[in-house]
Amino acid sequence: MAELDIERAEGLLESARGPFDQGDLAGVAGLAYQAFESAMIALTDVINGTDSGGHAARRVRAKDLLSSHRDKIDFLWEVRNVDFYGNPQLNQPKRKLTNKEVKEALDTVGIILEDIKQMLTSKNTKGY
Repeated sequence: MAELDIERAEGLLESARGPFDQGDLAGVAGLAYQAFESAMIALTDVINGTDSGGHAARRVRAKDLLSSHRDKIDFLWEVRNVDFYGNPQLNQPKRKLTNKEVKEALDTVGIILEDIKQMLTSKNTKGY
């Protein structure tokens, strides 16, 4: 099952890169975040036997399992929200994502995805 989620994550990330490479930013960071979530579903399924269930729970669990990426996970959440809703949180000013932020989101998800794949292939999931 984890293999399917990893394949989905890779496909979503690749789908996000296409529009970005053509200069389109709309939806790219959100799609990259979804790739991150699919990879997290794979990891938590292997570790816990089930998904954490929901965006917020998955993000909390991701910060526990991928503690070296804690700040980047917060960054991904923020750009996801700006991409989908126009602001980082409710009642905050609307803004647009920059090209730099979107590229950073894509690169960050790529790095995290590789780390998750490494954890899964090395079976480095004990103790979580």
